[in-house]
Amino acid sequence: MTDLTLFIGRFHPVVVHVPIGVLLLLGIAEIAGRFRESLRLADGVRGMILTVAILGAVGAAGCGWLLGRDGTYDEVLLDRHRLLGFATLGLTVMLLLLRRRPRGYGLTLAVTLFVLMWTGHNGGSMTHGTGYLAEYAPTVLRPLLGGGLAGVPAPETLAQVDVFQHVVQPVLDAKCVACHGDSRMEGGLRLDSFAGIIEGGEHGPAIVAGDAMESLLVRRLYLPLDDKEHMPPAGRPQPTVEDIAVLEWWITADAPAAGGFLALAPDPMIVDAVANQLGLPLPELPDREAMFAAALELEKELGITIRPLAEDEPWLSASARLAGDEFGDAQLARLAGIAPALHRLDLGTTAVTDSGLEQLSEMTELRMLRLDETAVTDHGLIQLAPLRRLTSLNLHTTAVSDAGIAHLTSLTRLRQLYLWEPAVTPEAVTSLEAALIDQRRIDRYRDQIATAQRGIQAEVFSSDFGATLLELPATEPEESEY
Repeated sequence: MTDLTLFIGRFHPVVVHVPIGVLLLLGIAEIAGRFRESLRLADGVRGMILTVAILGAVGAAGCGWLLGRDGTYDEVLLDRHRLLGFATLGLTVMLLLLRRRPRGYGLTLAVTLFVLMWTGHNGGSMTHGTGYLAEYAPTVLRPLLGGGLAGVPAPETLAQVDVFQHVVQPVLDAKCVACHGDSRMEGGLRLDSFAGIIEGGEHGPAIVAGDAMESLLVRRLYLPLDDKEHMPPAGRPQPTVEDIAVLEWWITADAPAAGGFLALAPDPMIVDAVANQLGLPLPELPDREAMFAAALELEKELGITIRPLAEDEPWLSASARLAGDEFGDAQLARLAGIAPALHRLDLGTTAVTDSGLEQLSEMTELRMLRLDETAVTDHGLIQLAPLRRLTSLNLHTTAVSDAGIAHLTSLTRLRQLYLWEPAVTPEAVTSLEAALIDQRRIDRYRDQIATAQRGIQAEVFSSDFGATLLELPATEPEESEY
């Protein structure tokens, strides 16, 4: 298909509005003329209107035929749209021939307007996706408009949210499927299903699970708006910052095809974005009074220290360091009662072993964990995998080696690791850092900050009234050398 052919074909959306507007106006005028004599159309005017509509329909059909040859549209939907378009053209010609026969003319006009609307709906489905009409329709009407199956329950809480079906797919449906769905497949790519995303198109898979910055989908989103490869194209609804953050997070989390959203321990920003997107309440925090009451009992029973981290939140910091050898695996199991509220846990110098670390699987809110001077080994670090929110880990004076450090790659938010005396090599730590930190993302953030700073500077206003001689500070005259 030549560039000239495609150039002409892309005038179809412009030209097609001529017959649409003319025929709709004709229908309104004919109805109005039935009720008021002064509004009744003369035969010559009616003939002129229909002639304009026919010429517009011919132009729209020609441009549409050329546009449909680029191979990006669903063939079934395209064939139906073409057939209905030519049917509209034929009916319009019939209207011109029957304009002096009131009975046949009126019925034909009604049929023409119905076919015209049906044709337009199919055209809209091709360019915006088959579910575009139902996207914002009331829930009860969506099944009737092709917006999904009736009886499929919507999530009522974030705990019921499926990560792909409820979080990722709606973003793609709203911003991408119009060009990459069942009715239109630009570049041979479909984004209306998980299988389509993985299969990819002419340029390969749309995503690289675990690596958002290498994913074609994300790279296209970050291209300048005037770049011809930017997705979505300029002029179409663009994804919000939250939309892009959600897609990046999902890909970085290995792009699961299904599963609980909260089970992936998303960042608070992602939780807020999804809750806002779905109109759902944020997860309830642990009961502050209940957590504090349980903490007081545990302090007395176990001889440890538990302190609140904020005045108006339930989060706790627990330290068993002073209990020393008297605090072991059995005592660690007793902390299950406050596990939902624990942000910091200090087990340094205690008798906790690898077996005891199994109890940490319930402490998914932990941000800081100290295991220094304990009997923890490489095998014990496997138990830390559920702690997806952990940012700081202390392994000072333990038997941990390079093999144990390799188990920490699942802790994607780990940013501080304290080591002293373990048999850990710098190479193992460097490898862990490479697995946890995406330098490309840091560079992109820095570029965004620099761009924002330039934008701020460009908006700064300043004024300077200068200074008169009388306002200048008095100075002593310099002494001459002569």
